[in-house]
Amino acid sequence: MARDLDVEDIAPRTQNDGRSIIGTAFDLLEYVGVLEPARLVDLAEATGIPHPTVHRLLKQLIEVDAVRRDGTLYRLGATLLGLGSRVTPEHRLRVVARRPMAELAAATGAGVGLSARIGHELVFLDTLDARVPLPIANLEPGYAVPPGSAPARAHLELEHPGPIVDAGAVRPDLSCVTVTVPLLGGEVAAVTTLVPGSRPPVGLLGATRATGARISARLQVPTAREVPPEVQ
Repeated sequence: MARDLDVEDIAPRTQNDGRSIIGTAFDLLEYVGVLEPARLVDLAEATGIPHPTVHRLLKQLIEVDAVRRDGTLYRLGATLLGLGSRVTPEHRLRVVARRPMAELAAATGAGVGLSARIGHELVFLDTLDARVPLPIANLEPGYAVPPGSAPARAHLELEHPGPIVDAGAVRPDLSCVTVTVPLLGGEVAAVTTLVPGSRPPVGLLGATRATGARISARLQVPTAREVPPEVQ
């Protein structure tokens, strides 16, 4: 299950666990590749890694040409340009959405899912566990979105601007809220929150809607490859 990094996860282990340091560095490189040109503050906010740790890792990555610095902005270095060129729209969506989804899950205790259409199939790109285990299986990245569920309806009812609520319709012991995130070409992604019970709390609607808007705003920020050279 995908999970965002917490300060507590990183700080005590980077001193004695080499795998943790390497894993954190790769997480940081992933965000540099998707968000570039990226500021240090944006990388720290997106990853949840403390500013001093981000600064130290960036300095080390610059030394091996994995990252390059242009003033206050960071981009992938020459040794990783091939990696950056392979960033797909689905991959970028997942990375951009990861932090807002984690904060939504932490604030509400709900399970959170991100879905999109891959080819002709609706699948979950990322999921986060609820604070209390949910009575549902197959909510994992790569699994198909269940027909008739709120996220499935969200991909079909594109004229519906507000949250789509499933108040125990699919399962009487589970309710969910789904909002759409506009993508290029008229497609949408969907952010879904799931909680036990036959009716979601009112606050869950606003929190889910706000997270969808936050992800949408992040997707509007162009990467270095999308900005004309004369503007950079």
